[in-house]
Amino acid sequence: MQISSGRQRDAQRIREANRAAAVGRLLLGEIRNWQEFFDADTTDLEGLPRRQLKSGRADIRNRLSQEIRTFCSQNFEGLNAVGLSKMYEEIKAYRGLELPLTEFESRFGRVRRKVLRGAPAHSTVCVSLWGLQWRFPEHELAQDVIAAVSLCVETQAELKKCERMEQPKLKDSRDKIRILLQEKGFAVRSAVIGCFNLMEAFLNGLAWDFIQVHGTEGLSNRRRGLLDDSASVSIRDKLLKYPEAITGRKLWLLPDSDLDEFLDTVKPFRDSLVHASPFSAPNKYGGHDKLRLFYRIDHDTAITTVRLLVSLIRKIHEHVCLDHQGFPQWVEEIASEIKDFPQA
Repeated sequence: MQISSGRQRDAQRIREANRAAAVGRLLLGEIRNWQEFFDADTTDLEGLPRRQLKSGRADIRNRLSQEIRTFCSQNFEGLNAVGLSKMYEEIKAYRGLELPLTEFESRFGRVRRKVLRGAPAHSTVCVSLWGLQWRFPEHELAQDVIAAVSLCVETQAELKKCERMEQPKLKDSRDKIRILLQEKGFAVRSAVIGCFNLMEAFLNGLAWDFIQVHGTEGLSNRRRGLLDDSASVSIRDKLLKYPEAITGRKLWLLPDSDLDEFLDTVKPFRDSLVHASPFSAPNKYGGHDKLRLFYRIDHDTAITTVRLLVSLIRKIHEHVCLDHQGFPQWVEEIASEIKDFPQA
């Protein structure tokens, strides 16, 4: 009976170490398929010869335990082999794991900031065969903007070629040109709307992160209502008031700044899209007819909007974070997409 108990203890230690190692390899993207991951838990360890169990126990003591400790200390705070083994159970049940970062850290251990690579506190942790990844609205909306810009530039270049064609040749290419114009219209409108969606997600994320860290008890009613109820705050107020409400310092911008251009020049174009209507409402659209603005959105409008977005997000991020964290990677990805384009 004692031999059986010892065998079970050895088998349990080996299984726990194998599961912890499997989770570590999965987080690093080194697991090829789910069966390879499940093998850590399905091997009949209790049925192995005693010599193999002793060899496995020695391997844990001499090598695997140290590798697991190193992995945990490099990537997490407060996570150990037992925690990785618990994580294994959840990953095994769903063939992956998807949890808000705050919940993940409360249950398993704090992720080191270098591992987050700039992902915000409101990120979702995603564990799959692709490894450990982060999802958050700003990144996904940034990819929308990049895709729109790419299509915008591509169709613009193709249409430029058509400008050199004679009218008879243009008529022969009517179907191709029609498709290009449709794609270009979709791209420029998507870029303008996407920039405002991204800006709002960015500002809401800053407010949420601030409240998670500092709470709302020390805030005045006005400041609390501004930051805690984003649904009733316009993007204009968020841009003008969030940086100061979060830091207590007014956002310093020159007169006729990018902020003025974003709100007074570009925003009416966005509004003509999201509030499309034949009613002109010139008092709300800078004296312009709303439909005229709708039809005037073009390549230059899209690129200008993206440039302003990047510039403003950089300034606001630097103001709020004092540039201690560096600019978010998703902002730099957008900037890279437009860096070679001439000013619109």
